[in-house]
Amino acid sequence: MTTSRPTLRDVAAAAGVSPMTASNALRGKTGVRESTRAKVLAAAKKLDYRINLTASMLKSGRSNIIHVIVNEFDSPFYSKLTQALSNEIVARGLIPFIEQTRYSADAATHALTTNPFSGQLFDGEIIHAWGLDAHVPVAALNGGRPFVLVDACEETPTLDAVNFPNEEGERAAAQLLIDHGCRNIAIVGHAFAERADLAHAQNAFGLRLRGACGAILDAGLPYDASTVFEAGSATDGITAGHAIARQILDARSGNTDALPPFDGVCCANDYAAFGVIRGLADHGIRVPQDVKVIGFDGVSCGSYATPSLSTVEVNLEQLAKYALDMLTARIEHQANGGNEDGETLPPSRATIGYRIVERESTATCPSECSAHAL
Repeated sequence: MTTSRPTLRDVAAAAGVSPMTASNALRGKTGVRESTRAKVLAAAKKLDYRINLTASMLKSGRSNIIHVIVNEFDSPFYSKLTQALSNEIVARGLIPFIEQTRYSADAATHALTTNPFSGQLFDGEIIHAWGLDAHVPVAALNGGRPFVLVDACEETPTLDAVNFPNEEGERAAAQLLIDHGCRNIAIVGHAFAERADLAHAQNAFGLRLRGACGAILDAGLPYDASTVFEAGSATDGITAGHAIARQILDARSGNTDALPPFDGVCCANDYAAFGVIRGLADHGIRVPQDVKVIGFDGVSCGSYATPSLSTVEVNLEQLAKYALDMLTARIEHQANGGNEDGETLPPSRATIGYRIVERESTATCPSECSAHAL
């Protein structure tokens, strides 16, 4: 004797909602209360209800699969980002399909056009734009599918985008070092640029440099080419750490021509900050006793490093929610005929929140190190 598979009506009855509401909840559509969506998902799980993907696609033209494209998997930040996006996609009853480009425009083009599933299976796409938006015309390549960019950083929005708090977050990081007594701060991230030249920055590191140099110059502290080190990876961070350490040691040696020693380092991401701390340690420079260091992103492993890393922790759960809200609105708008009725959806832009997490790397005394470690 065989038992028939549960149907959508069974799920709806178990959750106490209509079949239409159950369908909308399972497909991640907007307009469904989170409490209702949770009841429907719980009922589907209890009944072991499985969407028949083939039948669903034939009936609705939708797969419920969201294509996520990021630069890489092999970094703490991207691991945390893809986890947040995947969690939110699954929570809405949708399915994530995740690819990496390794910062390659060719790989991004492949993911958008020649991936075996491109143009057939994905309802929409979430794309981390850093390093790709200037080289890959996403709108022209992805076959008209709805998409949202992460950190597009356009001055005037033309596409849906969720951005990091690049300028304000890095400004807060530099201000923390200033408040802790730092008077010669190295900035690690973007290549040096004059403050005026950063007025129209449209990439994450440029905006972060604008925030850091703004805080430093407004405090009357030095900012010039000798205080800025280009680095985005741990390897480049080590190189920057070595250069910063040599300047400190040169000043200590009594060399009258030496540049002033650094007492703070403001990094554009945590990965570079880990490298800087390693590079400083290679020359016997202690953090935070000799130099205070702060990163940006809030990767989990920062709390386990030695010293533990102070950072600008960005709200990736909020990012995932905003991105899915924008994307599902676009998907539904397209499913309802797109702009054929003359109504267009203007581009949406949101900037996520952040908080400063103080740990050992910016502590002002040994006892404070343990007090701020998280």
